[in-house]
Amino acid sequence: MQNKITDGNLHTPSQFLPNQEKIEALKARIQKLGDICNELNPYGPVAEVFKMRLREFNIMEFEDPFKITNALLRLLEDSVDELHVLEPLSDEEKLKESLR
Repeated sequence: MQNKITDGNLHTPSQFLPNQEKIEALKARIQKLGDICNELNPYGPVAEVFKMRLREFNIMEFEDPFKITNALLRLLEDSVDELHVLEPLSDEEKLKESLR
């Protein structure tokens, strides 16, 4: 397994994680992104604590709320798509999705 060091921290690139670990990491990422989306107030200033959470996902521009929202939604969509490739929906889940 290859690791890389950035900012003094050891990171394991997701392409080297076993599938189940990658699935769990994606689920955690989706949860974090969803929480950020739910908490983001696009009409107010971005608090420093919130900026730190956005930086975790490499979002560095904080002046334009539409850019922040678009970046979050793009990351969320990409993560969900990747999760569905690794863990396809069951027939029951497909039915639930089609009814939405």
